[in-house]
Order: sequence, then C-alpha cells, then structure tokens
Amino acid sequence: MKPRASGRRPQPYRPRTPRRQYRRPQRTPYSFLRRSGIAAALLLLAIYAALQTFMPDWPGLLSADSPFRPQNSTNNRTQPAPAQLSGRGSSLHIYDGDTIAIQGQRIRFKGMDTPESAQSCTLDGKAYACGDRATAELRKLIGGETVTCTSEGRDQYKRILAYCSAGTTDLNRTMVETGWAVSYGLYQREEADARKNKRGLWAGEFERPAKWRKNNQPR
Repeated sequence: MKPRASGRRPQPYRPRTPRRQYRRPQRTPYSFLRRSGIAAALLLLAIYAALQTFMPDWPGLLSADSPFRPQNSTNNRTQPAPAQLSGRGSSLHIYDGDTIAIQGQRIRFKGMDTPESAQSCTLDGKAYACGDRATAELRKLIGGETVTCTSEGRDQYKRILAYCSAGTTDLNRTMVETGWAVSYGLYQREEADARKNKRGLWAGEFERPAKWRKNNQPR
C-alpha cells in the first residue's frame, strides 16, 4: 500500500541570506591623543573665559608681591635697594669708572657709561687702556672724600643704580664733563661739551662702551 499523503505541501527552497559581519571601525594611530588634546584645549579656553569674567584681576595673584606666591626663598625676590649709602676708605671699593661698592653693596652710576677694563681706545694713533684710565680718573675725583650715593632702584644685574658724590663733587656728571664717561640716558649736554672741547676720550678715537660690550660679549 502507498503511504497516505499528508495534507501539508512541501515548502519551496529559499536560500538563507548570510548575516552581515560587524566590523569595528579602524582607528588611526594617535586618534585618542588628538581627541583628548582638543578636549583639553577647549577646557582651558573655558577656564580662561571664566577667569576673565568672574576674576578679572587674576593675573595679579601670580605677581611677585602676591601673598599666594611662596616667599620662603630669598632668591624669589630682589632685596630692595637702600635709599642712601655712604662710605670711604676700607668700606669703599672702586671696580671701574662707573661701578663701585659701598659696605659690600655694588653700585652702578646712573645715566652715564665708561669704557670697560679690557677696552682699548686710540690717542695720536696709539692704543691705550681707556677703561683703566677712566677708573684712575674716578679715583682722582674721589680722593679721600666720603662717597654718598642716593639709590634709584636696581638694574637687571641687581646692582644699585645711584647718583653719587664725593664731598661736593657730582661724580656722575663730572665724569661725563671731563670726557671720561659718555651719556647713557642722561647728561647729553655735558657729553656734547666734552666732545666739542676734545676732553678725555674725545681727544682720540673710541667705541662707545655699550657697543664694545655687544661686540665683545662671549658667544
């Protein structure tokens, strides 16, 4: 006997569609660093904008005089220059024509400039040590008098800038008047007079001290 046919019809064959495989997107090298860098820059800009809006004086908190800045080390701040210094004899030391020391405090004459100790100038076609000559002229002006200097602050090398006198002699002005110093922001009239009358350095040829230092500084 033939088997009885079932009431279900056979389903037609339908091929299965293959599943799509998920592929993770490939990341280029340093992409994380690039994204994090952009985020950090945006955060800094937001902080800066907030400080400018709510604390417009915030740069002052970082100044040298701020109470929030550590003051434990004496190197953090330059000691204020004393208002006036006086000395003679062993308490006075002459370095060159525009720099002395009183009681261990190094002082630079303000408004004038003299040749350096190693600098040479020319007189009658012959070289001479004009830096040493300027130092000798300063010694002569001081003699045995007490030198008194009035401070005008400090320069970039932490030397005291000052106007100094020996007795009644204005050392800053007189060094320019006699031609053994040149104007350095002050005393232009005194320099012009010394040049006209060929006094001191102006009797020969020389390079201005500031230019000589620039050309002869160590490299």
